Amino acid sequence: MKRLFSIIVIAVVFFPIVGSGQAKKDIVHFYEKADSVCQYPNLTMQLTIYCQQKVDNLYVTFIRYKYQKSIFIGAITKQPIIDPNKEISRTVVFDEVRPTLGKTATWGYIFDRNNDGRIDYMALVGGAAAVKDEKLADDYPTRGKKPTLKQLQYFVGHCKLIFNHWADDNYDGKIDAVVHIDMDPVRDWVERKIIAYSAKFDGKFDNVWAFRNDNFLEHENIKHTLSAIPYYPLGDTLSNITNTLLIEKSPYLQLFNRAAAQCGAGNNYFRAE
Repeated sequence: MKRLFSIIVIAVVFFPIVGSGQAKKDIVHFYEKADSVCQYPNLTMQLTIYCQQKVDNLYVTFIRYKYQKSIFIGAITKQPIIDPNKEISRTVVFDEVRPTLGKTATWGYIFDRNNDGRIDYMALVGGAAAVKDEKLADDYPTRGKKPTLKQLQYFVGHCKLIFNHWADDNYDGKIDAVVHIDMDPVRDWVERKIIAYSAKFDGKFDNVWAFRNDNFLEHENIKHTLSAIPYYPLGDTLSNITNTLLIEKSPYLQLFNRAAAQCGAGNNYFRAE
């Protein structure tokens, strides 16, 4: 009986019921659904371009599965995309043993969570890297040191495309929440992911925690302030997640929505589940 009560309490704390009884679609509740799209792409279905618009000297391309309505990929490039099946790689591509993104690096999975015809959630590809699991040995070589053949095979087997998730949770056209990768400080492996947002939408990070692998509800505390969260970006030294980082991603969202309007993509055109 106590266990049942504990489960109910956890459910209420993390998945509050609102309005009509439907779970909210903020970044906390939507992330796992969006991440499953990123991690488990359907590679058997052909991609096709729904619409491509030139906006501010950039090409915005909306992509969907052939013979289906829902648009679920958006790309922003300097040159037009001709064949998304060749130019958008939804799995990691290797240059010998170095993981890469393939031909196009500026794309992501896009969502319209409230079905109003405007994109409000982006899972943008952030790079390609190996992702840690519990089996990674403590003696795995640090950055710059040569791994053994067995260690190299282990590294290659754990490489994935990695995505940072950006959400407009109050639907005002600006990014106000993020789930961002955090790298191992001494190895080129993804250590964990950090979620950060403001409950009051005032730019102050009053909700921050980290999680590893798929354990989204297993919170890991992070030392941070209301304005800065230390993290290690891919291929860079220690930096901070700040409100400026979120502001810098808002133009991507706005560019997508300007192109969507020009394409005539209205309600129920963009994937919401």
